[in-house]
Amino acid sequence: MRALVVIVCFAAACGGATHTENTERTLPEPIFTRELPAPPKEVPLDKRLVVAVSECTVEGSEPAAKTPPGILMNQAMAMRAARLKVAYDELRGMYEVDLSVMDREREIYERHLKAADDEIVEWRTKARRSWWERNKGTVGLVLGVMTGAALTIGIAAAIDEATE
Repeated sequence: MRALVVIVCFAAACGGATHTENTERTLPEPIFTRELPAPPKEVPLDKRLVVAVSECTVEGSEPAAKTPPGILMNQAMAMRAARLKVAYDELRGMYEVDLSVMDREREIYERHLKAADDEIVEWRTKARRSWWERNKGTVGLVLGVMTGAALTIGIAAAIDEATE
């Protein structure tokens, strides 16, 4: 009889155990961080020369060549403008990379939100189940063990009767 009680307790303990997965849902770390490019150095006021011209003659050309209308600037200002353009292009490239990284992280975040919503729906359906739906596996195991033990005891008793 003691063995039967131990088997029933063991079956009830095994049937009541549940396994839950604990997965951490966080966004990945940013791919990289980088400082912005430094702006080009300012040109001193006494060396600045920027003039709007309608026409200019190019010095040193054999036949005197004329240029179309535009902006005439000295070399220091031209170098600053070129460095500013390079820095702007670099900054624009970094901005485009940042946009693509933000899109990727937003997609990952939305996938995590969808997975969390699906998990919430699953747990809500589990919470709405009846007592029988929640415990039918445990009840079936206990009844099966008890039936098996009763049959085993019955067969052992019948064999013992028959052999006497």
